[in-house]
Amino acid sequence: MARAFLARGMNVVLADLLQNHLDEAAGELGHTNRVMCLQLDVTDRAAMADAQQRTAATFGNVHVLCNNVGVSQRNPIDEASYEDWDYVMDVNLGGTINGLITFLPGMKAHGEGGHVVNTSSMAGMIPVPAFAGIYATSKFAIRGMTDALRLALAPYRIGASVLCPGMTQTRAMTAGDLYRKAHGGEAVSSEKRDPIEAGMSTAEIGEIVARAIEDNQLYIFPHGEFRDEVAAYFDEMLAAFPTDYEIDDRRREGELRRAKMTAEARAVADALGDVADGERRS
Repeated sequence: MARAFLARGMNVVLADLLQNHLDEAAGELGHTNRVMCLQLDVTDRAAMADAQQRTAATFGNVHVLCNNVGVSQRNPIDEASYEDWDYVMDVNLGGTINGLITFLPGMKAHGEGGHVVNTSSMAGMIPVPAFAGIYATSKFAIRGMTDALRLALAPYRIGASVLCPGMTQTRAMTAGDLYRKAHGGEAVSSEKRDPIEAGMSTAEIGEIVARAIEDNQLYIFPHGEFRDEVAAYFDEMLAAFPTDYEIDDRRREGELRRAKMTAEARAVADALGDVADGERRS
């Protein structure tokens, strides 16, 4: 994402839990003065507020916010402890919430428009094996959060997208070990693992994200191999709805009002893409 944004003339702030990761990223990006790197634990709200202040002092108004965080755990969902649940939910969901609460007020206040990208996962779209159950819980929540956020932010000319990647060339599989080490704990394994070599390149996904922001695209699905599986999952849900039923008139009226409000809000949100396209042409 940072590469794609820099290529479009943007300033970029990168945040990571570990300084050596930031140093590596800065080196790959050329140590340009358009990049600022901040060591940050996304679960630390005070540190998040400090990051916002340092960002504003260095680059001014924030226009694009990417809450790109993901950790998992090893215990199956039916055997997981409170610690397992708290760890994953605090980082994945709590870290995303902290990013929103910290940065959205300024983005809304400056009135210049913008965009938010929240990273979910294909594990936030389809069922997953037991070992990824808590991770999927957090990523389903982020998907639902972004659906609602898109409607709420549209009046401020701020779009919202949810990124749902599949296998990607990152070190996400070792994130739990790194987090525990950074917090003074013992890693479950000391084995050094490389990025997921079979995954899609981060450069390719970064370009896909940048184009999705430009087009105000709600769902970002880089991995086409999931299409049939998602379709089958949604077909199963649709088949579970009754087709022969009666509904109370008051209930019908209430649902029609809700559906109308949602449709109107979606129309405003979707129209931001038309505005952005017109601005690019001008």
